[in-house]
Amino acid sequence: MKLIKSPHWVALFALCLTACGESSSAVYGTVERDRLTLTAPTTELIAEIKVREGDRVSAGTVLLQLDSRAADARLAQAVANLAQAEARLAELTKGARDEELARAEARLAGARATLSEARAQYERTVRLVAEKVLTAADLDRAVAGKDRAQADVDSASQALKELIAGTRSEQLSQAAAAVEAAQAQVTLEQKFKSDLTLMAARDAVVDLLPWRVGDRVNQGSQLVGLLVQNAPYVRVYLPASALDKLLPGAEVGVRVDGRPEPVMGKVRNIRSEPAFTPFYALNERDRARLMYLTDIDLPVDAGLATGLAVEVLLPEANHE
Repeated sequence: MKLIKSPHWVALFALCLTACGESSSAVYGTVERDRLTLTAPTTELIAEIKVREGDRVSAGTVLLQLDSRAADARLAQAVANLAQAEARLAELTKGARDEELARAEARLAGARATLSEARAQYERTVRLVAEKVLTAADLDRAVAGKDRAQADVDSASQALKELIAGTRSEQLSQAAAAVEAAQAQVTLEQKFKSDLTLMAARDAVVDLLPWRVGDRVNQGSQLVGLLVQNAPYVRVYLPASALDKLLPGAEVGVRVDGRPEPVMGKVRNIRSEPAFTPFYALNERDRARLMYLTDIDLPVDAGLATGLAVEVLLPEANHE
């Protein structure tokens, strides 16, 4: 027979099987509470531990603080990148300043003056070449100078037109996308920094603190173990013979040694698959020994300690 691996339940399985085989009116289980495990989000030093094992904490209580100096530096860098991206977008959105327009107009005026001088030089050269005072090489240089001056005028004119027309929509889209990416990085770094502060998600008792201040923990290491206090329940293995009568939502008695009256609990869930030995591998006689993991909620004020062994009273109608 294939048993589940947890050694915590070996003795419990034996008790449950014995109870089932003897057609007992009770099965045995233990009081449980949800366990919360807080792990290290990254490899870092433990800077501060604010609680001790056994302390009762409420939701939102800070439990442990990891060193945040590296996270602070990454966040500052992300904020600076965001400011740079926002400034670039604002610059493109506003367009050219008056000073830039004036500078472009001055460059165009200078280029036109140079072109006028080059044209005059060209005309003189043509006349002197005709009079055979200058050579054809001098004429070639004059033509090249005139063409170069014309090209400078065209370039300065286009630059001025670009400033007057403003920023292209594609450039604005790229700048806006850069701002969004920088903002997302800031949000990511803020989340990463906040994860270095471990807080209780629910009202609980600090059950485990395996590390000390100054320890360097690896990513994924358990830093704090919490035991939720306001949701006790009993975990038992229910025999197959009780499935037709005991359904989720049914109330059952939970008997505790030393208490004259049982505590009433409500069945929360019954697993659909047996806890061990596949159903199809059993004959008709063995199928009655199948056990189904079952959780039974207890009242918050039941006052039962975690791990306490209890008996769950099954309906008498289920036994011959």
